[in-house]
Amino acid sequence: MSITPLTIDIASDAQLCFRIDNFTVPQSAREEFEAAMRRNLEFLQTLPGFRSHLVFEQTAAPIGGGPTSKFNIITIAVWESPEAILRAGEQVRAYYQRIGFDMRAMIAKWGVTAELGTYQAPANLQ
Repeated sequence: MSITPLTIDIASDAQLCFRIDNFTVPQSAREEFEAAMRRNLEFLQTLPGFRSHLVFEQTAAPIGGGPTSKFNIITIAVWESPEAILRAGEQVRAYYQRIGFDMRAMIAKWGVTAELGTYQAPANLQ
């Protein structure tokens, strides 16, 4: 899988839209979760308006805490516009239905917690 370079220039790309999802993944589900994440990214890269994708992994224990049995993963998908991200959401749901993937059921099975959201970066707040 090739890595798409990520350039964020809010001044010239004010319509950029970001899907930012935060997952807490138990170690026991890590392999399956990553496989699903990679499969999802392969599909996203085929959709109109997709710009780039990044995955972040928390590398240090929480402040004041010791070792943890969960991993914290954040994914950021960059889209050319709010309309592109809306169309992508519809296509992802149809794709999941075609391949028989029930996201809610799998998240529950894996014991994953998720916070999902769509964001823009208003120039006046930068």
